[in-house]
Amino acid sequence: MNSLKNIVKYVKKHKWASILVEAAIIVLVLVLFSWVQNRGTLSADGKMAPDFNLQSIAGKSYQLSQLKGKKVLIYFFAPWCSICHMSGGNLNALRKARSDEELEILVVGLSWEFEGEIQNFANDLELTMPVLYGTNQQMIDYKIKGFPTYFVIDEEGKVIHRSVGYSTEIGMRLRT
Repeated sequence: MNSLKNIVKYVKKHKWASILVEAAIIVLVLVLFSWVQNRGTLSADGKMAPDFNLQSIAGKSYQLSQLKGKKVLIYFFAPWCSICHMSGGNLNALRKARSDEELEILVVGLSWEFEGEIQNFANDLELTMPVLYGTNQQMIDYKIKGFPTYFVIDEEGKVIHRSVGYSTEIGMRLRT
């Protein structure tokens, strides 16, 4: 108890120590928030990503297993999700920063009622990567609990990262 009092006195005396403690608390809160958001979602433990074969709004078919040899970012969104709309620019910026050879980006619409919702989402955000019509099967396979949710798949087809919620362009770059 005495050592705790000494720490509190030290922090009160030194402004930089107080700032450091506050920063540590903020980081801890963010880490806990991220943990709660990701809880229950398909884990990023190096297991094979569930395969899918989906149509794009352009009419092309995309099968995840055929992209082996490439790193893939799969971004799951719902057309009604405001956070998904806010992160669209980050996807476009990531696309500009990384070539198709370095990173394949697939944007998969879920929780939609009619195809026009997915097309409108893609058009509104001027997305420059394939936008696919997802199904409830991806919600089940990837254990998606909220939007946006994205996964990074390595060249072997294994899930190496996952995230739920808004992510900055820098956050996406660091994870891919």
